[in-house]
Amino acid sequence: MLPIVLVVLVVHFGFAHFSTSLLLKFLAAIIIITVGEIMFLTGVDGSIMKMGDYVGNSVTKISHFTVVLFFAFIFGLFATVAEPDLNVLGTEVIETGVLNVPKFLFIFVVGAGVGIFVALALFRIVRSINYKILILAIFACVFIIAIFVPNSLIAISFDAGGATTGIITSPFLLALSAGVAKNKSNSNNSDNFGVIGIASCGPIIATLLLSLICMGRGNTAEVVESMNLNIFVDTLLDTVLAVLPLVAIFFIFDICFLKISKRQKKALTVGVVITFVGLYLFLFGINFGMLDMGNAVGVFLGTKSPAVSIIMALIIGFLITFTEPSVRVLGSQVEDVTQGNIRRKLVTLAIAVAMMVAVSLSTIKILYDISIWYIVGIGYAIILILMPFSSNTFVSIAFDSGGVASGPMSAAFILPLMLGMASINGGAHEGFGLIAIVGMMPILVLEVMGVIYKAKSNANNTRAYKKALRISYGLEMYSNIDSLEEAYNRRQALKQMQNEAKSQEAEQQILEKQLEEIKQMKEEQNEVKG
Repeated sequence: MLPIVLVVLVVHFGFAHFSTSLLLKFLAAIIIITVGEIMFLTGVDGSIMKMGDYVGNSVTKISHFTVVLFFAFIFGLFATVAEPDLNVLGTEVIETGVLNVPKFLFIFVVGAGVGIFVALALFRIVRSINYKILILAIFACVFIIAIFVPNSLIAISFDAGGATTGIITSPFLLALSAGVAKNKSNSNNSDNFGVIGIASCGPIIATLLLSLICMGRGNTAEVVESMNLNIFVDTLLDTVLAVLPLVAIFFIFDICFLKISKRQKKALTVGVVITFVGLYLFLFGINFGMLDMGNAVGVFLGTKSPAVSIIMALIIGFLITFTEPSVRVLGSQVEDVTQGNIRRKLVTLAIAVAMMVAVSLSTIKILYDISIWYIVGIGYAIILILMPFSSNTFVSIAFDSGGVASGPMSAAFILPLMLGMASINGGAHEGFGLIAIVGMMPILVLEVMGVIYKAKSNANNTRAYKKALRISYGLEMYSNIDSLEEAYNRRQALKQMQNEAKSQEAEQQILEKQLEEIKQMKEEQNEVKG
């Protein structure tokens, strides 16, 4: 929270001078959001994450895999409905009037997209379908459908993909994938990754299809008026619709398959209550003061020169990274997979730089009216081109990481900031696309790291192979030393025998010569006597 507070206070006291009531509401909202986030994360650890573990570990108890796919769809749907990021995005989409549909319908359609693609991801694990081929096929469908959809709705569709896989959905998906991969006889470590990446593609296709059905922007003023309810009641309704369906589905699943103990049920119930209160405070704080302040900062930047707006976007993008705890979790994951060759701090820094680029690109898109196609299309084209040069595990982790940077603070502060800036430059609906770009950048960064790691690993393997050959040759020479010594001794003995034979031959020649001389001397003596 501190980076956001720092940015707002610097802008307020140094340049903009917002109204006192707006600043006080923002500071009060920060306190409420902080308390709510602490309670929410604590409750999620004691309830939602445990539910995910129970469901994932129970996969081996279910004989029919079709049942597993059905409940994967149900849990993916209702876990997504409970995501705070998606709730904030839904509020912004409906209030700007880009889609003339009820907020809950938008959220439900996005959740259904997640559920369907969660089932597809688990089916891929069981059938051993190549991850890269499946991702290529999915994005081919995405870009074909997107041809028939307006740019503003394309931006919202990709935003939905980045806002769905957060702190509630991810534990469920990871637990489910781990359980299915464990139940598969020929599973490998890469099967534990990639489910989140595939699941995040579902909302993109689902929102694109919804956009084709509800083509048009609707009446913005009418939509905003219909949403002007009591903030306490409105937030309570959002919280109930987010938490209770997921809990109800879990206990139905428990009755059918799990049958956990009463003590475990009580612990889960306490965790659910804490999660409910924390989520209510979190959403209330966002609606109370965070969205308005983000919009006000965006309106202020929209009145300044493009250079000032882009510089502020770079600063905000870099600082906002450190408010997302999932970025640090991703860094640890990459460090473990690469066995320490890529450090956690390097991953965090790389994502911070990527966030700088993402927020600045979104700002440039608004200021210069650039189509979302040029940014998202080119970005994902590069990502798909890099896939063959990286390992399957790294590609899976890269697509899983798409939602790590686009957390609650990105949706609650930077998105309204972009909408406020866009309201000065062509209409608020042009501000959508931020979460899409922010979700795309970690994938690109991780894939580049994967290519570097693969090249480095291949070089290390080549050096290790050559070293192993030298050691092997040396060991082989060492193991044959006895036979080599025997051969050497035989050669030395043969050489000695040859030398002795030559010496004997020379002596024989000398003796023969002496005998000839003696014979000649005897013959001469006989002649003299005669």
